[in-house]
Amino acid sequence: MKELNVGILGAGFIGTFHSYALRLQQLIKEAPKANLNLRIVADRDQKARDTLVKRFGWEKGVDDWRAVLDANIDIFVNAGPNVLHAEPSIAALKAGKAVFCEKPLAMDAAEAFEMWKAAADAKAVHQAAFVYRFVPALRYARELIQSGAIGEVTHFRSEYLMSNYLQPGLDFSWRLDKKIAGTGTFGDLGAHHIDLARFLVGEISEVAAIGRTVVPQVAGKKVEVDDAFVSILQFESGPIGVIQASRVAAGHGHTSAIQVDGTKGSLRYDVARLNEIEIADGLASGFRAVQVIKEEHPFSDFWWEGGVQGSHPIGWVECFVQQMNHFVEAVLGNRQVSPLAATFEDGYRAVEIADSMIRSWQSARREPIKFRSL
Repeated sequence: MKELNVGILGAGFIGTFHSYALRLQQLIKEAPKANLNLRIVADRDQKARDTLVKRFGWEKGVDDWRAVLDANIDIFVNAGPNVLHAEPSIAALKAGKAVFCEKPLAMDAAEAFEMWKAAADAKAVHQAAFVYRFVPALRYARELIQSGAIGEVTHFRSEYLMSNYLQPGLDFSWRLDKKIAGTGTFGDLGAHHIDLARFLVGEISEVAAIGRTVVPQVAGKKVEVDDAFVSILQFESGPIGVIQASRVAAGHGHTSAIQVDGTKGSLRYDVARLNEIEIADGLASGFRAVQVIKEEHPFSDFWWEGGVQGSHPIGWVECFVQQMNHFVEAVLGNRQVSPLAATFEDGYRAVEIADSMIRSWQSARREPIKFRSL
C-alpha cells in the first residue's frame, strides 16, 4: 500500500466536509490502494483546528499554512478563505505537492491564471473543488446531453437562492469582507453554476449581468460585496442561458436548480431532490422523474453492491467523498482529473467569467469573455 500524507488549510465548515471525505476513502467499496495519513491542519482559529483534529483524527494543528508545506506531505487540500487560495496553493505546487483547492479558485482572474500556470509548470496533479460534478443525477444529465437525448441544446437556466444573509443579528463573516472574499454571490454561489453551465453545455463566450448589495451593513460594518446577481449567457456553440443567485431570498434555505432545454426535450434538476433528474421527452406535456440510483447510472458501484447504495439514495456529503476519491485516484495515477473533475484551468475560466459578469454590471454593457492562454 502506498502512503499518502495529507495536509489541509482551513478548519471551518468546508474543511470539515473535506476531512470527512478523506476519512471515508477507506470505507467505500473500492478503496484507494493507499493509506491516507491525515497529518496536519492549519487554521488561525485554535478552537476550530483543535475540533477538526479531534473529530477526524488529524495528527496535529498549526496556525500557519507554511508549516503544512514544511511537513512531509504529498497532498495539500486548500479549504481556506478565498484570499488564501493563490499563495499557499502556488507554493504547494512549486514544492511538488498535489493540490486540491476550493472554489472560487482565486480572488480574481489574474490570481486564478497564476495558479493554473503554476500547476502546468509543476506538472502536478491539481483539482478545483466543484462538487456538483459529482452529483450522480447531474453526471447523468451530462451523459444524456452528450448522447443527444435532448437534441441540440438551446437554453440553460439556473438559480442558486439562499436566505441566510437576511438573518437578524448576523455576524460579519469573511464572506462579507471584500479584502478576503473578493466578491459576494458572483464568486460564492455563482461559481458553482458557471462551472455547471460549462460542464453541461459548453464554453461561454459572452455575458451581461447586474448585481446588488441588499444588506449594506452587518454587525455595524459596511458590506462591499454583492448579495445577489442575474446574468445572461451566450455559449460559443449557440445556446443562450441565464444564471441568477441570491443569499437574501426569503424562504430559500438552499435552492439550487438548473434546467437545460434542447430541440428534442429538456432536463430539470433541484438539489433538494438530490438523487432525481426530471426529463421531458419531445413535445409530450410534463416531466417524468428518474431516480438516479440504478446500476446503469453514474457511481452505481461506488458504495455498495447492486447500484448506487444498492438502489438507495445518497446525501450531499457523499458527493464530497466521490469528489475526493476522484482526486486521490488521480494522485495515484489511476485516472485523469479532466474532463469529469475540474482542473485549475476550469477553475480559472470560471473566475474569468465571473469577473466579466462584474465588469458588465459596472459598465452596463455586454462583455465578451477573453480567456488567457499559457
